[in-house]
Amino acid sequence: MESKRYKMKDFAGEYGLETDGKCCYGVYKGYRIHVKYSLMGNPACLVTVVTDTDGKSDNLEKFLEKNKKELKISAYGVVGIGLMVSPQVYTHVFRQVKEILDKVIAYLKKNGFPGADSCPYCGEVLDDTAIAMIESGIPFSAHSACFDRAYATAKRKEEAEQAMPASKLAGMGGALCGALVGAAAAAILFFLWNFAALGAAVAVFLGNWLYSKFGGKNILFKVISVAVMTLVVLLAVYFVCLLVDAGGDISKIGNMVLSDGNYRQAFILNLVFIFVFDIIGTVYAVFSLMRERKKISANMRKAG
Repeated sequence: MESKRYKMKDFAGEYGLETDGKCCYGVYKGYRIHVKYSLMGNPACLVTVVTDTDGKSDNLEKFLEKNKKELKISAYGVVGIGLMVSPQVYTHVFRQVKEILDKVIAYLKKNGFPGADSCPYCGEVLDDTAIAMIESGIPFSAHSACFDRAYATAKRKEEAEQAMPASKLAGMGGALCGALVGAAAAAILFFLWNFAALGAAVAVFLGNWLYSKFGGKNILFKVISVAVMTLVVLLAVYFVCLLVDAGGDISKIGNMVLSDGNYRQAFILNLVFIFVFDIIGTVYAVFSLMRERKKISANMRKAG
């Protein structure tokens, strides 16, 4: 293993890659690559190798899964223009990137995946119809006709997804299941540690996930309905827990809030954090919605 520490500019300079802010890209050992690194990014590092994977994507995914631990990657994906991996970023980032690229490219070469001189859409050698293009911020070359077909396919897919029914009722069923699981967690946590608010975190994250799993479309209605349902259910469950703890005497709850400092502190903290966890989960859902709404076709263009 090489001991040299790479920074992006060092790595790019050594292999003749171009740099652009937080990215470097170009041809590395016969394959067009793109590396994006930002410590505060999500993910912090994303490595892309451009190639045609048609008919070989399953084997490529098996290779990445089998070597996931050795390569130290947290996630991977085989996409329309090649493969992407997210390294587990600790130290020596670009040394790790180099090791990943060396192993992945060795596999691609051994198994006949087309390199930088081929179109990633069809796998054929580039000719005088080739154009420089950018997809999702990644620059590469492709046949003009292949680009047009890929762009038209992306548009049709986006239009089909847009036309899909919202399935709000089914989604609400999933959100309710998430809220009920969160409610059960809140009740258990209340009687164990007097901190029911954690149930709100369970409810909002699980509710958003189950809303989609039950067939609900990822739209603004989903975000709002899950947030409101979480608040209503968790506040109701918290009140029931307080009532049970007070032996069914509502007036006792009020008296304890006014006279017992520890009881009042726990009461306020639970209320505050029910709202806090609901807001955190809702913000995450909003970012997820915005990310999903980014159209692939909007990020496909001819360079220059």
